[in-house]
Amino acid sequence: MPLERRIRDELRLTGDAIEPNVERSLGAVEARARRGNGFSPSLLVLAAVVVVAVVALRLNGGLVPNPGPGAPAAPGPTAAPGPTAAPVPTASAPSPTSSPTPASYPEIAGTYVATLDAANAAVARDGVAGQWTLRLQPDGMALLSAPETFQPGAGSLTGITFALAGDRLRTDLFYNDFCTSIGTYTWARANGRLTLTPVDETCSVRRSLLSTSSWSAAP
Repeated sequence: MPLERRIRDELRLTGDAIEPNVERSLGAVEARARRGNGFSPSLLVLAAVVVVAVVALRLNGGLVPNPGPGAPAAPGPTAAPGPTAAPVPTASAPSPTSSPTPASYPEIAGTYVATLDAANAAVARDGVAGQWTLRLQPDGMALLSAPETFQPGAGSLTGITFALAGDRLRTDLFYNDFCTSIGTYTWARANGRLTLTPVDETCSVRRSLLSTSSWSAAP
């Protein structure tokens, strides 16, 4: 079978899915080829390229191209925001006692006096030399009277509290002034004197005041 006829037969089979205007275009190309000087393979090849291009456009016209490898994926649904974390409560200042019932410490209640000697290195370093008066009330409140040479800083010597648990005394004396912690001491009262011994104490000024000397009970 001649090459020209074979190509036309294959093009006709493919053209069944092509609109008539494609056939007319192909016929016009073939007619121009016949009017030329004999058989023109280049024109037939051009016609085949045109038909293949038109068929490809017709078949792919209504399709959405598939993304190739490496193409970005379509954005998915946005995740709903998770629950907001509850705020962490701010810790309050420590207290010597957490009992909801009113405190009552009659066994230590009283007024005590101590005179601290400036010759003591710790006393001189912390500036607590002189005569001090400490009044411990049964309800867990304490009143402190300092010598004139003592500089209390930004705070005051009022609003002091303490609590007892057996032979342990805990107090917030000088808290937020010189100290950032609660001091814990053992306490003992004998022969009209009160002795305080540090057990858990990180505040130098409070340790020097309370434990350098024992406290004499005032009449």
